[in-house]
Amino acid sequence: MKLNLPSEETVRLRLTGKLFASFFNAASKKGAWIEVSEPEMARADISNLLRQVQEAVGESAARCEVKLVGPSVLIDRFKTALLEFSVEPRSCASRENSGAEVIFNTRSGRLQVSVAEEARAGGDARKIKVLIVDDSATIRKLLSSIFSRDPGIEVVATAERPSQVEELIAKHRPDVITLDIHMPEMDGVTLLKQFFPKTPIPTVIITSLSMEEGPLVLDALESGAVDYIQKPSLEALDQAAPLILEKVKVASKAKLRTGRHAFRSTRRLTAVPLEHGCVVAIGSSTGGTEAVKEILVRLPEKIPPILIVQHIPAVFSRAFANRMNELCPFEVKEARDGDEVVSNRVLIAPGGKQMSLKRVRDQLQVVIDDSAPVNRHRPSVDVLFDSVAANLGKQALGAILTGMGGDGARGLLKMRQAGARTIAQDEASCIVFGMPREAIRLGAAQEVRPLLEIPEVLAKWFTQVKKVA
Repeated sequence: MKLNLPSEETVRLRLTGKLFASFFNAASKKGAWIEVSEPEMARADISNLLRQVQEAVGESAARCEVKLVGPSVLIDRFKTALLEFSVEPRSCASRENSGAEVIFNTRSGRLQVSVAEEARAGGDARKIKVLIVDDSATIRKLLSSIFSRDPGIEVVATAERPSQVEELIAKHRPDVITLDIHMPEMDGVTLLKQFFPKTPIPTVIITSLSMEEGPLVLDALESGAVDYIQKPSLEALDQAAPLILEKVKVASKAKLRTGRHAFRSTRRLTAVPLEHGCVVAIGSSTGGTEAVKEILVRLPEKIPPILIVQHIPAVFSRAFANRMNELCPFEVKEARDGDEVVSNRVLIAPGGKQMSLKRVRDQLQVVIDDSAPVNRHRPSVDVLFDSVAANLGKQALGAILTGMGGDGARGLLKMRQAGARTIAQDEASCIVFGMPREAIRLGAAQEVRPLLEIPEVLAKWFTQVKKVA
């Protein structure tokens, strides 16, 4: 294995079944990279590589930002080898085909992955292989019926019991797993934690959501699951089918975080003055519960008002807000109609409702109502962002995070046109680069940053927006 040293600031490489690993020292602004094709890597080779990294960038690899892109089997093995030397990759993006291009800036450490248009349009004829895991024969039959409607999806196996799953994974190598929560032998979250670290496969939780199950679903998302959806009844089958198909297709292309420790340990930013002059609006979808968490737990203890729209089922938003409230020193709550928008409070839109901002005399409040879905979503990010643009102008900050579709892109553009500062999550750190991609395409994002840099940018902006009397 040979470490590549930068001859120019930007490196562009087409992936051809190899692993791309970048190492970046933020202090010295030096980066280096390596391409790996061997499925097995000797410990001595890794040790020698890490010595080369330290010589090249002036810091031990354990203190560098390490990012991996490539086939999942190479990522898993290389990451395992690195962890033996206490080197933990900051992000891992799985790319199984050769249509992906890596763009690495050796002066900033920024890594982006794009799929060539010809690869997107080339129409990979291989079907998405799905493994259904559910103890209910009726649900297994329902889901199989839904997937049979799409010629691009093939159900390769179904499992009634968790004990069957690992053998079926080894035999069929599914692209996506649908997983129930409540099953005999062990619950779905325990099963996910059992197979995902060894065989990271995009997993969609399909369960009968309830308030009691909210923490379990959050645990599943923290443990690697891509998304979640309400288990359909016979009566709701036709209505639920398109969404289930869409979520499975999106999951098949999602970039996975391999395990609970895919992000580095949290570091809360230095406190800033309480008298902020801004309101922060954040929108997210697939992968967003974890992305929002990674931002909130890093913000200072004293924050300006924050409003969040996460595409979420009606019974789940309160559990999500409660979990964030436990982790943060400021208040996080599910929004209620008429809630005041004040410092040190985060309001999360309730699932199944729209949330917008209004002025009542000198006070900002949220409006929670049953108005129609926008971009198929309720809550919709565009609804929130449009109202923030209209009411706050340059007194607002906007952030759009991981998620499928384009909800929030036009609203973020309105915010920027009204004078707000705006930021979008970059492709390399997104689970699904849909909403940010559209916002960037429209010119709505003033900044494009990796997820873990967004809290720092927001905290800096907090101090730069002057309070209006």
